[in-house]
Amino acid sequence: MERQKTAHKPLIVAVCGDSGSGKSTLTDGMVQLFGQDSVTHICLDDYHTLDRAARMRAGITALHPCANNFPLMTEHLQRLARGETILKPVYDHRTGTFGPPEEVKPAEIIFVHGLHALFTPELRRLAHVRIYLDPEAALQQQWKIMRDSTSRGYTVEQVREQIALRRRDSRLYIQPQKRFADIIVRFYRGSLYYRTRDLAHLDVRLIEAKHAPKIDLSDVLEASHNGRKPALRLVEEVYDGVLRDVLEIDGDISHQKACELENCIWAHMQEINHLRPERLSMLGRFYVGNVLRQSDPLALTQLIILYHIIHARNRLRQSAEEEEVSGREPPASGEAVEGRGGREREPEQRS
Repeated sequence: MERQKTAHKPLIVAVCGDSGSGKSTLTDGMVQLFGQDSVTHICLDDYHTLDRAARMRAGITALHPCANNFPLMTEHLQRLARGETILKPVYDHRTGTFGPPEEVKPAEIIFVHGLHALFTPELRRLAHVRIYLDPEAALQQQWKIMRDSTSRGYTVEQVREQIALRRRDSRLYIQPQKRFADIIVRFYRGSLYYRTRDLAHLDVRLIEAKHAPKIDLSDVLEASHNGRKPALRLVEEVYDGVLRDVLEIDGDISHQKACELENCIWAHMQEINHLRPERLSMLGRFYVGNVLRQSDPLALTQLIILYHIIHARNRLRQSAEEEEVSGREPPASGEAVEGRGGREREPEQRS
């Protein structure tokens, strides 16, 4: 197997969530920011074991673990983490069939998104940054209907039937993964959306695990004050029985205020500021059907997650340098960096 030379050990970012939760939209903006040649992007749908017709005959959904090849998925991510090239299967959502496999080489940052990105202990150990998308249920259904009826060959009625058929598997196999996330991203319809019905102005909550490494946003929070309720707020709440820090972004934030907050966040990421002028418009992009739109709350969300990624990459580099000095091998995954220690950390439960 060919080993790809990289300046630093790859950082793996896992983006997990149900079908239609916005995984591709969130990830694509960050991939475009870095540039396709600078990151590796893996969609775990490619590791389905059955095509669409075979799943229908078997009476099984893509959300069920039996419909996914976890051993191959894990092996390929382990190889990429070691700097090796893989030959990856390809699943075509337009036809519901498999295409010819493709060669994938590791880059310094590897984005992995899919229904089961945090499903097994092995996958969780490989991820340095763990993100779970948990949009409001009605909003997720709206997104899925728009996407599947415009780009995946389904009718609206067929999508509604699929949502109903998948509900049980989602509850059993997808939603429990959120407890392992460092950050849960929840888009929901706030007051401005209900006045305008504009998906560019959704409210967002970034729900951070207590065990997750913290980033300093104090200056950004200070800049968010504008004489009334701040457009960006940090609160502490119990979420699904777990105490977490919650960063709230208002959907009615003005473009001027959003740009001001983005400037504050970019100031923390000097090492990638060279990307800013060229690719700034890549953030906040989403589609309504086939129409490209721009959203300030989405752009801020992507930028805050990007800050987490850069912070994690710096920690990984520091750890690798320390390991090199000590003469030991650097850690195989994020579990050995800053307190993860190679085992699952249970969330702190609150009654």
